[in-house]
Amino acid sequence: MPLPPRHARPLTLSPPADLGGRRHALRLCASAWVLAGMPLGGATLMGDAAWANPRVAPRADSPEVGVDPALVASGLTARWGQAMRRDLGWVARWTPLPSGALLRALAQGDIDMGLFLSHPQAERLSQEGLIHDRHVLARTDVLLLGPTQDDAGIRSETAPAGALRQVLAAHAAGAASWQAPAPDSALAAWLAGLGVQAPPPASGAKARPAGEVPYRLSTRAEWQTEQTQRGRQMANTRIWLQGGTAGATGMGLACEVARPFRTRHPGARMLSQWLQGPLGQQAVRASAPAWQAPRG
Repeated sequence: MPLPPRHARPLTLSPPADLGGRRHALRLCASAWVLAGMPLGGATLMGDAAWANPRVAPRADSPEVGVDPALVASGLTARWGQAMRRDLGWVARWTPLPSGALLRALAQGDIDMGLFLSHPQAERLSQEGLIHDRHVLARTDVLLLGPTQDDAGIRSETAPAGALRQVLAAHAAGAASWQAPAPDSALAAWLAGLGVQAPPPASGAKARPAGEVPYRLSTRAEWQTEQTQRGRQMANTRIWLQGGTAGATGMGLACEVARPFRTRHPGARMLSQWLQGPLGQQAVRASAPAWQAPRG
C-alpha cells in the first residue's frame, strides 16, 4: 500500500511521543558512548577535537546531526567542525550512533540530519519517503584484519566472500578467532550483504587462547586511527584483504548525508550543502587515505 502524500501523512511517533524526550534519550545514549570511550576497531571517540575543543562548541540552535562513530573516531567530524566554525560561525551538535540506529532515528525525525555509512536501510527509507536529500560525501575501504601467522589459511584468497567463509569455518573448527562486527553497524550490514554465514561450531572444538589476535572487519578510517593510537600493540595484526585491490570488489563503504521528512531544520539544509561544497570536501581530502572524495 503506497504511503499518503507528505502533507497528509500521519506522524505516528514511537513512545515517548514527545520529540524532545526522545532527543534527550538519544543524547544520553551518545554521551554514554563518549564517556565510555566506545571502542570502534580499536579507536575511541574521546580523541575528537570537535567534542573537546571549546572554541568549536555548538550553539543551542545548531542542528542535531547523527554521525556514524567511524567519522568521529577518525577525526573527520573534528575537521568539519573546525572548518565550520571558521566559515559559518557555528558547528553542529554531533550525536554518534551506529548507522542502523542512526537511520531509524532519522526516519522518526529524532535528529535533524544524519551522516551514515552505506546501509540497506537507507535505500528502503528513501523509497518510503522518510528521508531525502541523500548525497555521498566520502568513501572508505573495508579491511579484513587478522593475525600475522594466518591461522585461517586465507593467504591465497583474493575475494572477500571466499576469505570470510574460510575464516568463519576455521573459527567454527576452533582453529582461529573471529570478532564479529557490532550489531547495527555498517560493517555488520556489509557482511550480511555478502551472504556469508558462520557454520555451527564443530564438535570438540577447543576455545582459542585469551588475548589472541582475532580476524575482524574494519574500515580504513578506523584502522588508521587505531594504528596511531596503539602503535606497537598492533604489531601482530595485519591487513589480509582490503578495498581498492585486485579481486576485492565491493570492499568499500560510502559516507552519506540525508535529512528527515518529519522535521525541517534550516541549519541542516545549509550544513548538507556546505558538506558537499569546497570546504567540506577539502576536509575529506585532508583525511586521505582514511577517507577518499566521492567518485565522479
